[in-house]
Amino acid sequence: MDRAETQPRMGAPASWRQLPLWVVALIAVCCAVEAIIILLTVTGMPEARQIATVYGAFWSQLVNGSLLPVYAGQPLLMVVTYGLLHGGVLHLAMNMVSLAVVARELTRLIGSGPMAMVYVVSQVAAAGLFALMSPEAGPMVGASGAIFGLAGALVVVVAARRREMGQPMGPLWRAVANIVALNLGLMFLVPNIAWQAHLGGAIAGVVLGLLLNLRRQSRLAKGRR
Repeated sequence: MDRAETQPRMGAPASWRQLPLWVVALIAVCCAVEAIIILLTVTGMPEARQIATVYGAFWSQLVNGSLLPVYAGQPLLMVVTYGLLHGGVLHLAMNMVSLAVVARELTRLIGSGPMAMVYVVSQVAAAGLFALMSPEAGPMVGASGAIFGLAGALVVVVAARRREMGQPMGPLWRAVANIVALNLGLMFLVPNIAWQAHLGGAIAGVVLGLLLNLRRQSRLAKGRR
């Protein structure tokens, strides 16, 4: 974990210095991809986003075989590339801010490496459940499935730590209820939201959070012997 310095250089926000390098790099790549798409769109290639979607989005039809890939290896690579694409600046901004906030807190609790594992597995699980539940749906883009995985792991880990310290669980469950209510609202307000991917990522994150907590408990038990 990259600890925040007492005096951040050049006025950089301290929160960014609390993020692992891979999270900063991921945010930079996602922003660069969106910037390139916008630049190409305004400089004479209005179909730039459509092309990026064809080549980089997640297509359920490529999983069930009802659609042929446009390049070799697309059914595998799209599981990675879909998380780097977004539907516009607002979509990108919401996901990147959420990623920074959740990652900063989860890094303090489990470290950079385990969090990277949670992110990757959650992104794959998000795509898998989306393909299973929506086999004929349109293309899916965005990092929100993986971010929901981090959020799921964070809830589990925080709940375990609060239980160990005998702290009340009410504030945590209220926060979870607010998140669930917000996403239920988004499902009705934004018809194209990939809630299946959110659910898949969250389930993966919760399971991995439980496993990480069990491993921590095992280590603590061995240390007390």
